[in-house]
Amino acid sequence: MFVDVSCKKCGTRKRLDVGAPAAGQPLEEYVRLVVDRLSHQPSFGCFGGHFELAPPLPNFWEVHWSTLGQI
Repeated sequence: MFVDVSCKKCGTRKRLDVGAPAAGQPLEEYVRLVVDRLSHQPSFGCFGGHFELAPPLPNFWEVHWSTLGQI
């Protein structure tokens, strides 16, 4: 799955790979976990088969969730 991300400072926009849901995992749940991870909100679910601590998404990035798709 890919989503467009743009930089509020320089205006650059790129399509980033955010992985894919595990077999049988509902897309809505997977997207919620991705949002939680990118915004560093605590989540009781596992992301990508393991728990991972990562810094929050920089404030100058904007994720365009309406562009979420296969390519």
